Amino acid sequence: MTGPSTPHPATHIGCHVFTFGTDRWCVTLAQELIAADPTAAEPHPHVGIGDLGVFLGGLVRIDPDHAMTRDLSLPLLIAPLPIGQGSVHVLIDGWHRVYRALSEGLTDLPAYVLTAATEQAARYPLPHYPRGPR
Repeated sequence: MTGPSTPHPATHIGCHVFTFGTDRWCVTLAQELIAADPTAAEPHPHVGIGDLGVFLGGLVRIDPDHAMTRDLSLPLLIAPLPIGQGSVHVLIDGWHRVYRALSEGLTDLPAYVLTAATEQAARYPLPHYPRGPR
């Protein structure tokens, strides 16, 4: 089992990682899990992206030139992040595609919503150093 209780796999040097708050997800691992088991995520052909524009340029850094080269047919990856008794959904892969789609006037993109087990397997909390790194 991988995930919050184990370190990031040593074979994933240079992998694609998304960080949000005190958590990070190995996007590479999430994609590998979906490729190995299609039930690792639920496909959604049309996910609304209109409200995501407020995060671009502030919380999420985008290279506009790079964004305009992204393939909009590739599904976004959305992780359910447990919060109390429920969860919130975090876009962990596809921000450049969102930028391009919004720039072109699109309002939705395909996405995979990870299962709770896949999300947990791909999530690695950042080290916490209350007094600085040792």
